[in-house]
Parts: sequence; structure tokens; C-alpha cells
Amino acid sequence: MKHVRHGIAALLLAWALLASAGTARAESLEEIFRAGNSALAQGDYAGAIQRYERLLDAGIRDSDVYLNLGLAHAKHGELGRAVLAFEQSLHTRPGDADATSALAQARAAIGKRRAERHGEAVVETRPPLAEAIVRPYTENALAILLLISDAALFICLILRRRARADSTRTGLAVAASLLGGVLLCMLSGLVIKRGALNDGRPAIVLRDLAELREAPDPRANVRARAPEGGSARVLTRDQGFARVRTASGAEGFMSDRDVGLIAE
Repeated sequence: MKHVRHGIAALLLAWALLASAGTARAESLEEIFRAGNSALAQGDYAGAIQRYERLLDAGIRDSDVYLNLGLAHAKHGELGRAVLAFEQSLHTRPGDADATSALAQARAAIGKRRAERHGEAVVETRPPLAEAIVRPYTENALAILLLISDAALFICLILRRRARADSTRTGLAVAASLLGGVLLCMLSGLVIKRGALNDGRPAIVLRDLAELREAPDPRANVRARAPEGGSARVLTRDQGFARVRTASGAEGFMSDRDVGLIAE
């Protein structure tokens, strides 16, 4: 996991869009980012994490910040939090090669650690097929492609209606059919990307064997335990607990500290 990002353009642009701060404030954010990178390079992983989290607390949502935060967590031994940060980086910049590679390495490290601790190495390695297909694309990209294919289909139908030659009408009919298929694919991809077919919000389990309890109470019976770095859906939140459904289908109440949302 050596893909430390040093770019700051996106960081500063994000801040400029978030608030009308002065130049000095923007420069201070740049300094925090550089200080985080310096701490990471020097092996001060706790210091790096603290600085990157300051940027997140300031409202920065940048893929480079998430990536470097994940690297710092991974080096610090907090693999569940590393997986969350890499997933957040990919949510911000789908298909990023460095974040994808770092995520795979973090999940492999979790599998190795589980094998050492519990004698098993079953760990989630990839999302479901439908989600994997649309993962490289942002919601905006899918929405734009949907609009383009819709407009192209409309134009094709209008031209077919006005065409006089049978060969032209046949060709436009075939094109319309193909565009209709593309339109359906883009619509399905956008629905999947937005998680409209699933309850709750996507999240990651941050601690190994995190308890799923029967009620939002630390004294409630433990119904199941969730693996570190595993995918989950946060259904509701209640009194410091989140009602969670794990990738295996187990459902219960987990401490807010043990689960993190991929997208706030």
C-alpha cells in the first residue's frame, strides 16, 4: 500500500465550493494535507490520521484524502477503518486504480489476520456482480448517459417516422431497438448505483466480531457477530446504536462506533 497521493488541486477546489473562505484558510487546509502526508511518510500514522480527519471535519470530501487516510489506518493496524476509507475514496472517484488496489490489499490483510486469530480466512473480496458492473461509474456519468441515450432514441424515432425509403426506416428501427436497450441498461445501472433496490445505506464494519444485539442496549443479547471490513446496510439509528443488516443477512443493533457509512 504505497500509493500515497500528494495532489492538492481537488482538495482546494472542494473547499472553494464548500465555503467562501479567504486565501489564508485555503492555504491552511493545504498545509494540513501536506502535514498529513509528511506524517504518513515518516511513520507517524496516528498523526497522519488526525490531520486527514481534520480535513474531513472541515467538510472536505476528496478521494486523495480518503485514500491517504486509508493507507494510514492500514499501517496503523486498523484494517476495518482502512477498508471504509478506500471505499469512500472509490465512492468519490469510481474506478480509481490506486484505491482499488489498496482496498484489495486491505481485505487480503484482514483475511490473513482472521486466519491467525480464528483459524479461518473467509473474507469479502468483491461486491455483488450488479454492483461491480456499475462501480467504475459515478451517478452523474450514468445520469448523463441516460439522458444522451434517451435523446438519441427520440431523434431516431422522429427520423424513422419521416423517412420514406424502406431501407432507411428499417435501419432506424434497428438503431431504435439498440438505443432502447442502452437506455434500459443506463436506467438499471443508475438504480443499482443509487441503492434503490436495497434498504438502508451502505456501510463497513470497523471492528472484528462486532456484536449485533437484539435491541439498542449494550446489555441486550448478542444475536450475531460481524467480521471486520465486511459490508453492511445501516437501516436506522437509535440511541448510539445502528440497526444493521450484514452481507450475510444477519440483522441487529450495532454500536455506532463499530460501523461507518461509506457516504454521509
